[in-house]
Amino acid sequence: MSQAEINKLQAAVAWDSKGKKLGDVNDVHLEKESGIPAWVTVSLGLLNSRKHYVPLANSRFEGDDLHLAWTKSIITDAPDAVSSVELSPEEESALIDYYRLRDEAAS
Repeated sequence: MSQAEINKLQAAVAWDSKGKKLGDVNDVHLEKESGIPAWVTVSLGLLNSRKHYVPLANSRFEGDDLHLAWTKSIITDAPDAVSSVELSPEEESALIDYYRLRDEAAS
């Protein structure tokens, strides 16, 4: 993925799996080994300043919209991550377990 495509993704509006608008994508986080975008952070409204990590797995990008594979309630309940710059291995593992990404990779 080119830097221009990553910039476009970072400027996207995020939507949940039921078509509910979540808000703007804050940051795009790349896999360390491959450099491929793996996670985005999204703020879920004015009163919720916490940045929620959401995996890009099974998402689709249409125009300026990023359609994520999870509902707002699932995203809201995801484990907190301390850093908005880079996930620690423990934080990433907790998020992978929460979103059941290991189960999906094994299928």
